[in-house]
Amino acid sequence: MRAFRITLCFLTGLTVFAQTPAQDWRFAHPGATLIGGLRVKAILDSPLVNTLISQATAKDPSSGLVVGMIKGSLGGVSEVRFSVRDMGKGKDPDVLALVTGSLDDTAAAAWQGKASIHRIDANTFLIGQGQSIADAVSRLGKPATALQARAFDRGKALANDDLWIAGTLPEMPMTIPMLDSVRGLALGISAQDDLRVELDLDTASAKAAEDLVSSARKARTQQPALGAALQSEAEGSTAKFRFVMEGKQLLQAVQQAIENNQAPSPLAAFLGQPSAATVPAFREDPKPKRDTIRIYGLDEGPREIKSEPRQ
Repeated sequence: MRAFRITLCFLTGLTVFAQTPAQDWRFAHPGATLIGGLRVKAILDSPLVNTLISQATAKDPSSGLVVGMIKGSLGGVSEVRFSVRDMGKGKDPDVLALVTGSLDDTAAAAWQGKASIHRIDANTFLIGQGQSIADAVSRLGKPATALQARAFDRGKALANDDLWIAGTLPEMPMTIPMLDSVRGLALGISAQDDLRVELDLDTASAKAAEDLVSSARKARTQQPALGAALQSEAEGSTAKFRFVMEGKQLLQAVQQAIENNQAPSPLAAFLGQPSAATVPAFREDPKPKRDTIRIYGLDEGPREIKSEPRQ
């Protein structure tokens, strides 16, 4: 289930879950904190994604084999939708996932981990834990009713993207440092022929939003190729980013980065994060000679003491 703790980055009022045959959200927690979806088949079939994978694995046959195994295990999955409920600081969030596609019991068990699986029909199963999955099964057995979650309202416009998440980040060790500044988010990524990213960050104040946008605009001047594809603006306390890059241009940028031993990240770039090319390489202090003792933690820095030979 750790793979579903997204959240992986990443938001409360009351609105209504829309119910359609293709997007049945009855399984989700009423008042879900964070929801999202992953169109697995669309990603696996994406021309852009497959070309990027070929580029990345061209010089490493072993990594190509790993990718092939992963694609084989996911080949029958069409979509994964998930619902996260924050359980409070210090507690793991409650995660439910609805997986659709053609999977036999053996393949489904590979997704299970420490969670429980409940098969709904030949092409649908639930992943969850304890009472949470029992409650979800109960909701799926009842007529569609209005469920409450602001997160769904934030994500409705993104539901056709290849990957999307919306809502409030749960309190987890990996997210706590961000919670003071990021109150909510809506992220959508589509990678078919082109790369399209939409990211809205609800911050603590209008100034915080302006600061994020300012950082992104500075990054545009440092990395013009990526910056040209980025639009950013602040609306009140929400920082909005839109990144669109043609597939051909993205492939060229990635190939160039591979040749230069860099790992480009458009998202990191437009948020003002340093790239591999701008981060100094870490250099270890030379190991002390065997006849010396090195003491660390002193105000003046490491100190070496030459040991006296034994008499």
